[in-house]
Amino acid sequence: MAALLRSARLLKFSSPFLLQVVDATVFGGPLCRLGTRTFSGRGIGGCPGRVLIGTGINRCVSGSGGVRLLTIAAQEKGASRDESSSAVRSRQAEQFDWALNKLDSSVRRTGRITKTQLLKIFHDMCRTGYPSGNQALLLLRSCGSLLPEIHLSERTELAHRIWGKLLELGAVYDASHYNALLKVYLQNEFKFSPTEFLAKMETANVQPNRVTYQRLIAAYCNEGDIDGASKILGFMKSKDLPITEAVFNSLVTGHARAGDMESAENILTVMKGAGIEAGPDTYLALLNAYAEKGDIDNIKQTLEKVEKTDASLMDRDLMQIVFSLAKSGHHQYVQEIAERMRHDRGYIPDAMNLCLSLITQGLEDTAFQLLKTFPTLQPESQNGDTPDLGNFFLRHCVNMDKPVEKLKRFCRELQEGGLHVSALPFTLYCALDAKKTATAVELMKVMKEEGLPVRTHYFWPLLAQHQKEKNSQALQ
Repeated sequence: MAALLRSARLLKFSSPFLLQVVDATVFGGPLCRLGTRTFSGRGIGGCPGRVLIGTGINRCVSGSGGVRLLTIAAQEKGASRDESSSAVRSRQAEQFDWALNKLDSSVRRTGRITKTQLLKIFHDMCRTGYPSGNQALLLLRSCGSLLPEIHLSERTELAHRIWGKLLELGAVYDASHYNALLKVYLQNEFKFSPTEFLAKMETANVQPNRVTYQRLIAAYCNEGDIDGASKILGFMKSKDLPITEAVFNSLVTGHARAGDMESAENILTVMKGAGIEAGPDTYLALLNAYAEKGDIDNIKQTLEKVEKTDASLMDRDLMQIVFSLAKSGHHQYVQEIAERMRHDRGYIPDAMNLCLSLITQGLEDTAFQLLKTFPTLQPESQNGDTPDLGNFFLRHCVNMDKPVEKLKRFCRELQEGGLHVSALPFTLYCALDAKKTATAVELMKVMKEEGLPVRTHYFWPLLAQHQKEKNSQALQ
């Protein structure tokens, strides 16, 4: 992702050049003819001082001095326009580069981006009007798991919107773009017809490759459709494409979701027979299958087995098991898996993204359970302030319109555990910032019940909002 962002930034140097080439192509014909007629011999034949000014208007200027003055004026005007246009393009390139840098930094630092950041890049790209293949790929890949704060359906709608608009602007899609769209579908759990997807690629004269077939198999297996996956496997064999570990991992999921756990477990034996060693991803697919069934005993046994092999699992892998348990309604086993995490480097951003995804999908109780397992910070920071753990959690709960009673409970437990010094006031701030009037008012009532001060300036954002909307009834 970061490499893609860096490659996209190089395009800022080519944008002005492309603009000049296209301008010449679009406007070159009429403007060239106009210029030829104005300053060539035909343009001033019959009257040395006759010059074509504008369109269809002839004026006679006595003497060659008049012609020279008009020529210089026209040249200066043209140069001024070119300089102004170049300055605008340069400024747009700088802004686009700044946005890409910010997006790149966000991905490196937190492993996620915001919808606002993505839309800014998209709108800037639309404004320039010349999307490159790499830029289109960047936007499409950003519409999946990099947006944990956005609902799955909204993420897919955003991907379709970007796909259509960039195609309209002249973007040329190849197999990598279709593969990126497939990955977004898989990450967003979007149901689609793999055969129709292949038909669209054929209509666009784009040849599917090995990655395309692998992801189509994954799509069938996610629905437990082993017959559909077998058809794609047949295509791959007919084209002499290798059957990789990723395909076997999908088959583990496919058999499990089809209700055949025995076949899912036997995939590891089949892999060994094919000379492919089961890696961490294969074991993770099996562990997720057990998690969806709520089979904690087999999860523990498999984890112990993995520990004796070279296929070690990272905290990020264990988080996927937590996610599968929570989504399948087996919340009671989450704590056992959370306790196995080693808090490796990068644990905090990955765990934060997991919490955000859980909240987005209505599993905020599990997210809060995980939040409380975060490695505690020092009791006091260097400046003497008590650290506030869970700001991101409270903000996202407010943005997702979680019930005030839950917000109250979360705030109370954070403060009682010494993890937050002013949870309720901060949550109120988030509600006011997000313009959640009803939530803000209810939180003020809770604060009053708790004996916390409700200050006058808390009401100012609400009053300003209603005044802007000219909602006089709400102001009363």
